[in-house]
Amino acid sequence: MTSCFGVHLGNGSICLALSRDGKTEVIANDSGDRVTPATAVFNGPDIEICIPLKSGSRRKTVITSNKRLFNSEISPEEISALNAKNDCKIVSYQNTYNYELQIENNVMTLTPDQIATKFYGKMFSIATHAACTDEELQSVIATPLHWSDECQQRVVTAAELAGFNVLQVISEPAAAMLAYNFDESNAEEIVLIYRLGGSSCDVSVVRVVAGVFTIEESSHQTLIGGQYITKDLADYIAKEFYQRWKLDPNENKRAMDKLFHYANDCKHVLSTLNSAHVFIESLYEGIDWSQNISRARFDNVVLSKVEACVAPVRKFLAESQFKSKINKIILCGGSMKIPRLQTMVSDLLPDAVVLSNVSPDEVIAQGCARQAALLLEYPDIPLNDRTAEIECITLPIYAKYLESNLCLFPVGSPIYSEVELPLSCAEKLKKINLSVYEAGETDKVLGDYTFTTGKTEPKIHAILHDNDLIVNVF
Repeated sequence: MTSCFGVHLGNGSICLALSRDGKTEVIANDSGDRVTPATAVFNGPDIEICIPLKSGSRRKTVITSNKRLFNSEISPEEISALNAKNDCKIVSYQNTYNYELQIENNVMTLTPDQIATKFYGKMFSIATHAACTDEELQSVIATPLHWSDECQQRVVTAAELAGFNVLQVISEPAAAMLAYNFDESNAEEIVLIYRLGGSSCDVSVVRVVAGVFTIEESSHQTLIGGQYITKDLADYIAKEFYQRWKLDPNENKRAMDKLFHYANDCKHVLSTLNSAHVFIESLYEGIDWSQNISRARFDNVVLSKVEACVAPVRKFLAESQFKSKINKIILCGGSMKIPRLQTMVSDLLPDAVVLSNVSPDEVIAQGCARQAALLLEYPDIPLNDRTAEIECITLPIYAKYLESNLCLFPVGSPIYSEVELPLSCAEKLKKINLSVYEAGETDKVLGDYTFTTGKTEPKIHAILHDNDLIVNVF
């Protein structure tokens, strides 16, 4: 089977997933890491892409959070935050933003699109090695739900210039649903998706009927995310350093940049272990720093930021008409691996199941890879947009047998649906009489059937066509 890929570029990281032979897996980078930092480091005129900043101690210019500049509706507050975070100046240019870099004695101007192409180029190199083929690399990428068509196209162009053939752009909530195979679900599900990125978060409610996703509600908030949790941890370590050496790392931007990225590593270690050791060579004024941090201490240090990350979900649910119907939760984003965060979100919906088979920072990439495989399996389906109009039924269809009523197709089921469900019988029956009807103010009988079966647990198989319904029991 042809290899195909899912690529998800975030503000802080980028993830590459491969789908082949019906299986989806994340491809590690050259260092063996499953998630790669989305950073561009300039050492003079040379540029290094996707490297941990802690290894670039002699760097002159660093660009991070590049994805935020693709959003045409970015706020002045976000631009201010980016200018404070990056080592170069961000300037407005024809309704977009560019970077101005001082390289030696020259000023270089770069667009976010050029930086994104470099990121995708790094992933293309890894994908080419994983595919072991000279064929065109087919891929699907995901973008935020609130992005405009123009923003999406800019990302597509960047990926294609890097070498990928982009089959489709899908929304991040849709990718998360695909990662957990909701497209194969026959049951009606109401799913909450919470994506906590480095500097923003999205909350969405998705309704699934017969494998069709409908995003019923969605909310986006900026200036909140994992990097603010990391910043609190970095500030705590800097304070500990000062108390011991009476030297303040906050006085040196390079020292704090270095400390920030070691703190980020520590945050991820504490997501799985109860303690982490931080060792930073030559943190400030040539002094090394070594410290053990427990998960309990970490939880206490970042408590205010964790509560701030949960606040958008709490507010969203308070206003949602679907709160009582939500039965599944999907968490996305690297910081959602933090146990305290997971617990606080799940406590908001105690009756819902938190899905955890896929790592939160790999969910969207894996969903993209699955979609790429589906598109290659059905190449004649024209899907050029992130949404599609689908004809669905407006009244539910039930099967009545014995004294039971079984919902075959709930409201919203698409035409050309197929379902297979068990029939509960108290005893072995030779014959089963079924009445299939459309439930409304006045029930409309669609057909009466009699089936011969000798099984104690028979199943009903129903196919819904346009103006037709095929029912069988086996």
